[in-house]
Amino acid sequence: MNDNKRMILNTGILYVKLILTTIIGLVSSRIILNALGVSDYGLYSVVGGIVTFLNVIGTTMVSVSYRYLAVELGKGEQGNANKVYNTVYAIHLALAACLILIGETLGLYYVNNILNVTDAKVADAQFVLHVSLLTTAVSVMSVPANGLIIAREKFLFTSLTEIGVAVMKLGLVVGLGYFMGNRLRAFALIMAAITLVTRVAYLVYCRRTDSSIIKWHLNKCWNDYKEVFSFACWSLFGAIAVIGKEQGAAMIINFFFGTALNAAFGLASQVNRYVITFTNSLNQAAVPQIMKSYGGGHQERSLNIVYAITRISTLILLIMVIPLLFCMDDILRIWLKEVPEYTTIFASWMLVNGFVVVLGSGFDPCIQSTGNIKNNEIGYGLINLALLPLIFILYKLGCPPYINVVVLPFLSLATRLFQICIMKKQTEFQFSVYFKKSIVPSFSTLFVAAIPLFGLRLIWGHSIMQTIGFVAIGVIWTAISIWLVGIKRNEKQILLSMVKTKLNK
Repeated sequence: MNDNKRMILNTGILYVKLILTTIIGLVSSRIILNALGVSDYGLYSVVGGIVTFLNVIGTTMVSVSYRYLAVELGKGEQGNANKVYNTVYAIHLALAACLILIGETLGLYYVNNILNVTDAKVADAQFVLHVSLLTTAVSVMSVPANGLIIAREKFLFTSLTEIGVAVMKLGLVVGLGYFMGNRLRAFALIMAAITLVTRVAYLVYCRRTDSSIIKWHLNKCWNDYKEVFSFACWSLFGAIAVIGKEQGAAMIINFFFGTALNAAFGLASQVNRYVITFTNSLNQAAVPQIMKSYGGGHQERSLNIVYAITRISTLILLIMVIPLLFCMDDILRIWLKEVPEYTTIFASWMLVNGFVVVLGSGFDPCIQSTGNIKNNEIGYGLINLALLPLIFILYKLGCPPYINVVVLPFLSLATRLFQICIMKKQTEFQFSVYFKKSIVPSFSTLFVAAIPLFGLRLIWGHSIMQTIGFVAIGVIWTAISIWLVGIKRNEKQILLSMVKTKLNK
């Protein structure tokens, strides 16, 4: 199977997985909210967010792992994947220990002294922190295996694993509703168990399929550690800035407005996370190809994938974002019954921000492929962190709680413009080609799809069946608009050929 067909197949696998896990996840979220209540759900969002902040250090290292492994695999027989794997693995062992140390000191200090919660809930918050930190350490140690699976493009295995885990989570949270003890602590244990099962599955799979690569050998070349560690540090700076922006915003909201607003922010973030995950799946299928192409000396192909991924990711995002924006309040009422205040406006502006973010799909892996990421991560991180002092000042001035998500799209736009400058300096990236191949078809499709639906929404009702009907019409019309405006002629021919081949079997 050639690289392009493999990328299309992997994308299809990932989208089937996402459809199933998203449906299961949305059902699970409603059950969890009903079982925990708004206050405990908000508490878990904040305390779990501290661990998420620490865990992002580990999960970001996945990109470091598959960057080096993918480039090394792209070298063919000249590469040494086992040496790279063991270098990355040793770094992760040390990193896991550091995360526990940081979490049990600074994280515990935040819970005991800063967290805006009643005294009766402090012990529960501490329990959630301890359990989550242990889970995080295990997750970090399994990151190299996850990176190897992505570099190998074994997306069928990861998809089946995540679907199974989602079903398991649904079953456990249904049982949570019948549990008569401390549900917040039980939920923390459920989330820990789910994470551990996933990570152990990845480790076992790698031992069976790539035993020669993951076989332990201590790499005594300290220059290798220095190179990977330097790359990782800059990657971590950017990642910490992004998650710091998100969790810092949650903490500032907690400081000014309490856990009830954290519940609204957490639910809106989850809606946004599901939507963005759909577009990121296409990136996930393309990242190994971008890096392997660059590692093999084919920079032109690498950039062409970046242009295509930006356009296609944006088009896919439109299928979900346009209907959701027009019906957000109605959809949230169907999903949650009782919608926490400000959830609708939080979610709507997050989707707008998601549209801006997706316009730079492929930028990060392309820059990472060059190995020179310092300037990108510094600028990327500082722009994102600028949100925190800005919203703190705005809240002090009396601005409404949703001001933080209103500011987000403008910061994201600044980030993408900065990355374009980096791409032009470090690669053969051409803005004129990017604008023509990615931006023009994306915005043309947006206007063709959104304008008629906006007019239709003005005369459409708000009952459950009317909302479902409008969403269905919105999805179909947006898909038609994409076919007419966003998809190239040769891509239409490829898709039609694939459909005919499947039908003739």
